[in-house]
Amino acid sequence: MNKNRETVFHFKQFSLSNSLSAMKVGTDGVLLGAWARVPVAAADRSVLDVGCGTGVIGLMIAQRYSDVAVTCIDISAEAVDECSGNISRSPFDSRIEAGRHDFLDYRDNRKYGLIVSNPPFFTERLHSPDALRASARHDDSMPLPSLLRCAVSLLSPGGCIALVLPAARDNEVLLEASLAGLHPVRQCKVYTRRGKASRRTLWEFSLTHSGACEPSELFIQDGDGNFTEQYKALLRDFYLHF
Repeated sequence: MNKNRETVFHFKQFSLSNSLSAMKVGTDGVLLGAWARVPVAAADRSVLDVGCGTGVIGLMIAQRYSDVAVTCIDISAEAVDECSGNISRSPFDSRIEAGRHDFLDYRDNRKYGLIVSNPPFFTERLHSPDALRASARHDDSMPLPSLLRCAVSLLSPGGCIALVLPAARDNEVLLEASLAGLHPVRQCKVYTRRGKASRRTLWEFSLTHSGACEPSELFIQDGDGNFTEQYKALLRDFYLHF
């Protein structure tokens, strides 16, 4: 375990214990929690957070949307325990639930207006010696094609799935989404700093979108290493120092 990790991560309206889950609170999940949206046209406005870890994405969405119910699931018992504790201490506990499930076997009579995930995305053969960490970070535990196919079966009419993935996998994501019957709605390329290559991409896909994909860019830092106004505006409702 990285000893420099915060054991409690404080946001403006809630705090997260960050010690049990293999997937720690990080920039990827926080960006997705602030960027993903529940479509106005969705027949059902329930939200499913897949691979929830600490619950950061689900809690951020619950803060942003006062009319949604959020279900957080993870294959790790430790993550679900930590997520459940974080939910219980939040102002949104009446609208969020957490459970231990393998998404690839997940069955629910409900349909979701938004499915959101910061999925495992490393594909290298060399895995972490920590089994939980390896499962959280390497996509053999939840391959992207399987994730997308399962999401399709759970989306409500007008619903969407939002993901954060490495920019190097952009072409693969578009291909696998197309094979699953999904259409890109929004794409945001994330840059850690101006002048650097894109590091991550935020994606939104739906079953019914017929228009062009809406592209955008997000720069976290400017050329001097300062947080950009764009980044601060996105996270102002969450980060204490913004």
